[in-house]
Amino acid sequence: MKSKRKKYLIISVIILVLVVSMVLLGLYLDQRHKDELYEAMKINFVEERDIEYGSALKTEELVLSHEGGALSFDKELDPFTLGGQDITFTLEKEGVKRSFVLNVAVADTKGPVIALKSDQLELDNGADFDALANVESVSDPVDGKLEPYPDNKVSEAAGYYYESDVDVNKAGTYEVKIHAFDKNQNETSSTYQVIVKAKVIPSTGPSINYGASGGYGSLGPEDVTSPTYINGILLVNKTHPLPVNYGNGLDNTALNAFYALQAGAKEAGFNIPIISGFRSYSLQKDLYNRYVARDGQALADTYSARPGHSEHQTGLALDVGALDNNYGNTNAGKWLNANCAQYGFILRYPKGKEHITGYQYEPWHIRYVGKDVAVAIMGSGLTLEEYLGAA
Repeated sequence: MKSKRKKYLIISVIILVLVVSMVLLGLYLDQRHKDELYEAMKINFVEERDIEYGSALKTEELVLSHEGGALSFDKELDPFTLGGQDITFTLEKEGVKRSFVLNVAVADTKGPVIALKSDQLELDNGADFDALANVESVSDPVDGKLEPYPDNKVSEAAGYYYESDVDVNKAGTYEVKIHAFDKNQNETSSTYQVIVKAKVIPSTGPSINYGASGGYGSLGPEDVTSPTYINGILLVNKTHPLPVNYGNGLDNTALNAFYALQAGAKEAGFNIPIISGFRSYSLQKDLYNRYVARDGQALADTYSARPGHSEHQTGLALDVGALDNNYGNTNAGKWLNANCAQYGFILRYPKGKEHITGYQYEPWHIRYVGKDVAVAIMGSGLTLEEYLGAA
C-alpha cells in the first residue's frame, strides 16, 4: 500500500514539475517575443530639429519613417511658442509599447516683412520728401506691427529706420533703404528709388537765330582751348564749341553703355545698330561743306553742325537705328525713346525743341550723360540746354 502511495506521489511531483516547466517556458517564450517586438520598434526622425516660428509643419512630419508598431504621440507641436518642446512618440504592437522622446526647438530667425507703397517715386525739384511716407507697413510674425525708431535712431527694441541720399534740389536718381529689426535683432532691408526731376526753366521764346549766323555764337573752335562743362556735364552746341584738336574716338564708358542698350533692345526684339559714332573736326568739316554745297548753308545749319560744334567730336554721341525722321514712330524708335535713359543716354534733339537746340528733330541721335542725369532729363521733357540752365 505504501509502495503504491509513493508511486502516486512521484507521478504527481513529475506532473507538477512538467506543468510548472511548461508555464515557465510559456512565460519565457512570451517575454522573448515581447522583447523581439520591442527591439524591432524603430523611429527615424527628421535631422533638422530647429523649427521656424509659425511653421506649418505637422507633428507627424517630424517622423521620416517608423517600423514595428502603430505610431502615436502625446501632444501636437506648437509652432507659436518659442523654446524647446519635448514630444513623446510611441509605437505599439500586441500590447508592447516603446516610447521615443524628441526635443524640438522653435526659434525666430526671420526678419520683419517690409511692404512699400511703390518701388519708385518721382519728385518735382524742391518738393518736400519724407522717406518713411512710402512705407505701407512693417510687421514681424512674432512681434507684430513695428513702428519707426524715434528720430531715426536704432535701439535694441523692434522697429525700423531709413537711409537716404535724396537731394530734392538736385535732379537725379537716388536710393532709399529701409532697415527693420525684430526683438531678436533679425534684420530685413528693402530699397526703393527716388527720381528728382530737373527744375523746369520756362522758355522765353526762340533762342536760336536762323538768320545769316545760323544761330551760332561769336566764338568758334579756333577761339577756345577747352570744352564747356556745366555741373560736370559737357555741353557742345552752336554757342559752345570744342577746340579743333579735341577728341580721339568713342568714349569707352559711353560705348559700353550702348552695348548694354543694344542687348536690352535685342531682348525686347529690336536691332539698333550704330550708324555713326566719333567724328573728328576734319571729318565734320568735310561733311558740313558737302551739305552746304548741296542744300545751301541756311538749310545745312538746321541739320548739320559746323566743324567744332558737333557732339560727335566728343565721343559721347551716336547716331543709331536709322537716319530717318520717321524712326521715332517705329517700334524700335519708340523703345529707344522710352528706355535709353536707363542706360545713360538722352535723345539730344527732341521734337518741338528746335528753337532751343538749333537743330531739326533727330530721333536717332543719342548722347551719353550718365544714368541719373539721363533719367532726370528724359523724365522732365527738357533739353540738355534747359536742364543745364543754358537755354
